[in-house]
Amino acid sequence: MNLLRLNIWRKLIIVGYVVALAAMFGLDWGYHFHIGHAVRLFVGAAAFWVVVDKL
Repeated sequence: MNLLRLNIWRKLIIVGYVVALAAMFGLDWGYHFHIGHAVRLFVGAAAFWVVVDKL
């Protein structure tokens, strides 16, 4: 996948997913995150990706 050829919305989805994933596991918010949270976050990002396809 060539990241330079993606439109701005898809770039924002990828960056948002990576930042949210890093924040979930990197910051101590007093809550124990596990892989299920990462999977749900991925499914949400994939849903936004499909919506961007429809625009």
